Amino acid sequence: MILKRRFCFLFIFCGVISSSFAQKLNIGVSVSTSAQREAFYTLARDFEARHPNTQVNFTALSSEDYKVAFPNMIATDKRFDVLYWHAGQRLFHFVEKDLIQPIDDLWLEKDFDNAFDENVKQNLNYNGRFYAVPISYYQIGFYYSKEVFERLSLNEPSSWQEFLAVCESIKASGIAPIFIGTESNWPATAWFDYLNLRLNGLAFHVALTQGEVPFNDERVRLTLKTLYELKEREFFIANHQDFQWNESLPLLSRGLVGMSLIGNYVIQDIRKDMLPKFGFFPFPQISESVGKYEEAPIDILVIPKRAKNLSLAKAFLAFVANHDVQNKLNKKLGVISPHKLSQQQTSELTKEAYLELSTADGFSQFFDRDANEAFAGDIMHTIDKFMVNGDIATTIESLELARSEHFPSLAN
Repeated sequence: MILKRRFCFLFIFCGVISSSFAQKLNIGVSVSTSAQREAFYTLARDFEARHPNTQVNFTALSSEDYKVAFPNMIATDKRFDVLYWHAGQRLFHFVEKDLIQPIDDLWLEKDFDNAFDENVKQNLNYNGRFYAVPISYYQIGFYYSKEVFERLSLNEPSSWQEFLAVCESIKASGIAPIFIGTESNWPATAWFDYLNLRLNGLAFHVALTQGEVPFNDERVRLTLKTLYELKEREFFIANHQDFQWNESLPLLSRGLVGMSLIGNYVIQDIRKDMLPKFGFFPFPQISESVGKYEEAPIDILVIPKRAKNLSLAKAFLAFVANHDVQNKLNKKLGVISPHKLSQQQTSELTKEAYLELSTADGFSQFFDRDANEAFAGDIMHTIDKFMVNGDIATTIESLELARSEHFPSLAN
């Protein structure tokens, strides 16, 4: 979802031990940055050091190519023992097709129930069985320019009214309060998701992603109206449809924009000497009657039903679930380790994000992970258009048309 870098590469890296005596473990991963490549390479080397007679082969594709290739990798390609994927509905879709190996025995043996928070586990458990090990996740929240906030004597807002007041103050100073790069496709939907969660709650939001609720429901209209008010008050940066999400970083670091709603994976793209220029706060609460729900896409490892080396695959999943291993991996990736004991040596920004997730009432995965891919694509495209035209009525018509096309049996 988030890391949609438009370059593609394929690489395979193998252990240096003699292949004639080694057990081979074939793993498919999604890699879109040099930091990700280095992180997974180090992970392979560390596992081989722990298991000297093992050779790890990684097949890595860029994120977009990996999503396209995954259905074939899990269903018909017999090479893979372990595959990287996403939790929640994206996982359950393939579980329902009986393509993923359940690993309840591993969860019981390694006491994973006590290692991970309930909000993480519920996105890995289908009908009472576990099918994956979480390796990393991230929160979407506000990263802001400390220079701007300090110059204007602003505090981190916790309520919606405080947030609007902060935006007004930043706008009055002559700079855009909010950066949003809608050319990247996902940022507008992140706003829609969070506003819907804050206004209508997690159960409603999940039902919406599953096509169970019509988009002409008044609760959806309220979500769009709230988003439109931010646009109408000119809180978003001008010409946002021409910007990519990561173009926010230089503007934030120089105090040329107030804040941006992005994931904490952004930390890997910020130089260490620039990190003190950034602050973080979670998406403010809007209604006191609605629980504190967060967007937290979870990355996982699964074992295909076709895996040839099941015991070694389980050994690798157990290794990656170790809190020290997760800490080392995710420090390189710049995201959060799901293991409860992996939080001690991360950056302050990452610790803040983890604290918010660990106290949340529940997680959504993001619209394009909670919904099926084709449906999500139509919805996200329509929300992108809404951020430009601001037409609530036409947007609702388009959203409901997409629902009726993808879920004809559920449509009115």
